Amino acid sequence: MRIKQVMLNLLSNAIKYNRLGGNIDISRVMDGHAQVRIGVRDTGHGLTPKELGSLFQPFNRLGQEHGKEVGTGVGLVVTKKLVESMGGTIGAESEVGCGSLFWFNVPLARDGTQPVESSKVEAD
Repeated sequence: MRIKQVMLNLLSNAIKYNRLGGNIDISRVMDGHAQVRIGVRDTGHGLTPKELGSLFQPFNRLGQEHGKEVGTGVGLVVTKKLVESMGGTIGAESEVGCGSLFWFNVPLARDGTQPVESSKVEAD
């Protein structure tokens, strides 16, 4: 349930802040047999280093308060708490004009459950 909510939050942001006709890539990378890294990459406008440093702060919409996208600025804070509650870590990489990659690492389930395969989604 927590991974589902994390994915919904990251995908929602990737769609919301992407450019018209942009792409969203979902990836997974196995880190040995202990954990998995899941990434959500968009082709949006990207974030500056200063904006990257302000991510995961409550109610900080990084200057998007007056934009057309609706939000409160708590989605990434909740997402970080969810990932950390599963023993994981979350981060982001971005380049202005090229888009952003939001990723999280979580330990694999002890029952051997494998994550879903990578897929690609087009933004409308």
